[in-house]
Amino acid sequence: MRCIAMARIRTVKPEFWTSEQIAECSPTARLLFIGIWSFSDDHGIHPASVKRLKMEVFPSDVISDEDIQAMVDELEAAELLHSYQVAGKDYWQVTGWARHQKIDKPTYRHPQPGAPVGESAPAVHAPSPDVNSASAPREVGEASPSPRVRSLKESKGSKALSGSPDCLAILSHLNERAGRNYSPVRASLDLIGARLKEGATVAQCCAVVDAKVTEWATDPTMQKYLRPETLFNATKFAGYAGQLADATCVKDWE
Repeated sequence: MRCIAMARIRTVKPEFWTSEQIAECSPTARLLFIGIWSFSDDHGIHPASVKRLKMEVFPSDVISDEDIQAMVDELEAAELLHSYQVAGKDYWQVTGWARHQKIDKPTYRHPQPGAPVGESAPAVHAPSPDVNSASAPREVGEASPSPRVRSLKESKGSKALSGSPDCLAILSHLNERAGRNYSPVRASLDLIGARLKEGATVAQCCAVVDAKVTEWATDPTMQKYLRPETLFNATKFAGYAGQLADATCVKDWE
């Protein structure tokens, strides 16, 4: 029998209600959008199954699979959901996840966009020093109960990564927007953590990523610089952040 993942508590920020991007969708599609957050993993990823989503969000309502699909189509048209496929399986990813959700002890159940085929079905790992190390997020099988994830300072003899949950969220945002698959290695997380220590916010880091993806993604010469060591270099990041000034994004939710 298929096990449904345990729902999670998520944050609904005040700007949700005034977002023009959100307002493009019908009221029921907006409610579905909030509902999908609770049943997505900590990367904002949910299996692309309208039957499953209906049972999770509208279990007692007279709403058909076709109605759910129409709402999903609305969310995709508004660029609030992104569809992708890994190893023949379809998934939805909530856009702007790293900017709007702060996850203290993340667990990941589903492969990210662009993940190698061999990573499409994460195995359930028994607790071990390597699995619980601060340097790697925990991955669990979809049908398994959510594991207890050690805090960053709990592993004996290991040095905590400063701002690690936020660092992981920002790195995930870079992978999502740039179509990359950078691993959460210490060198990358230390660079991001240093910018956060200097006072940069998660939203500001994500905005720098968004700006540079928009500017460089179609430039064969500059594409290679969509990487942590360039974007979060101290001097370069300060310049990129300064270029943001008071500019606003066309899509206010991402």
